[in-house]
Amino acid sequence: MLQRIVPIAVLILLVGSGARADSLSDIRRACLERGNFHKGIHWLEECVQEMFTAEPFHVTLSSVAPGAGLAAFGPALGQDIRIAHLDFLFASSLAASTDGSYVGAAQVTFALPTRSFFELNEDSSRSARQKYGFRSLERLEGVDPLYSKMSVTMGYRRFDAREQDFYGLGPGATLSGHAGYGLLYSDTYVKIDNPVSSWNTVGFNFSFLQPRVTSTINTAIPQIRAAYNETTAPGLTSRDDFLRYEPYVLFRIPAHRSFFTTLRVGYGFYQALGDRGRSFQRLSGTDTVFIPLWVPSKGTPKHRNAFLNQVCPSLRSAKDCSLGDLRFISSVVASYKGAVSEVPFYFDQTLGGTDIGGDDTLRGFADYRFRAPSSLLFQVEYRHNLWGPFGLLSFYDMGKVALLPSDISLNHFRHDIGVGLYARAGNRELMRIYVGFGTGEGARMHPRVPVSF
Repeated sequence: MLQRIVPIAVLILLVGSGARADSLSDIRRACLERGNFHKGIHWLEECVQEMFTAEPFHVTLSSVAPGAGLAAFGPALGQDIRIAHLDFLFASSLAASTDGSYVGAAQVTFALPTRSFFELNEDSSRSARQKYGFRSLERLEGVDPLYSKMSVTMGYRRFDAREQDFYGLGPGATLSGHAGYGLLYSDTYVKIDNPVSSWNTVGFNFSFLQPRVTSTINTAIPQIRAAYNETTAPGLTSRDDFLRYEPYVLFRIPAHRSFFTTLRVGYGFYQALGDRGRSFQRLSGTDTVFIPLWVPSKGTPKHRNAFLNQVCPSLRSAKDCSLGDLRFISSVVASYKGAVSEVPFYFDQTLGGTDIGGDDTLRGFADYRFRAPSSLLFQVEYRHNLWGPFGLLSFYDMGKVALLPSDISLNHFRHDIGVGLYARAGNRELMRIYVGFGTGEGARMHPRVPVSF
């Protein structure tokens, strides 16, 4: 099972061994030599950030998939090289989870001259990782403006999630239908992003996908093959490989403001290389409105009133006070298939906890609680820094899944509301934990570690 992932681990260790001393020196300097609680907690943020982003050798804390252990930990390698006007970024990691699940990945990104309709100014002060890199190592997706260079990314990712949950298909799935499975998944991909102006970019994703359904290690619930069949869980017994093509367009308006709206629309083609009855197409659209909440604040913290210093504990500006960030997210996915085709259940949309890509959905429900080829989701989230790397989050989610695109409508939504905490170091979120209520299925706590790739 590990034969495809071993070369990644070897590559990490071989390349990283030559530079490990320098990386460890940087980590020791940030964590030990500068460590002093009496000077505040910023040294701790720097220490943690150095541990996870030191170049070239560092460690990774990631998530394999919801349900596959609490977190995965292991070695990682990342190197950002700039030669003349060419940016080159290589990164790889291998992490094992607490239940024996694992994830390994290797990725290389090139920045090339852009084909655009307007002259774009490159912001050379930011690294290639910040421009083209990995979302868990930097800001949340969509927070930074679009950049001027076209990027070409090639990579390979493989994970073995040994415990996954299935409750049946459709919006009426019940807790009594709970069964388990494992998923072995490989993705070899190429991604092209080309900014055509300061506020939009076009791109193309190509992937060779190899999903395999395995047995779950959770003996407390039925195996999926004992409780379901090809009719109730399409793709359960097949071993098809898939080609996936997706052109997409991304808009950010305004292009360089602290508040903005990001809209991404893509249309994916999933072509089964075995049983053509598993081929389908998918239209997806996601809109994010990001609003930072600022109020005027005259003077330095020493001259502010006690209330502003409590709600703005980490702000040093003499002009503004941050009350946190507000984010509105809307997502719609519609899957289309032929008259005799079915979407494999492991490619279905899921709502509940986080999805397989690590994105939050209906956070008050169990992971993968609702599953179907199409879905509609609306979210409101508020985040506010409390102290050092720690912050408060609150949210309200509403959404539904649909077996057919024609079933997508603005009624019969599932709802939840909740609160939680998060920990960040620089631009990297390390972990978040939240509790969701109002689902009719009891309160539910979810600790989360972001997905690295």
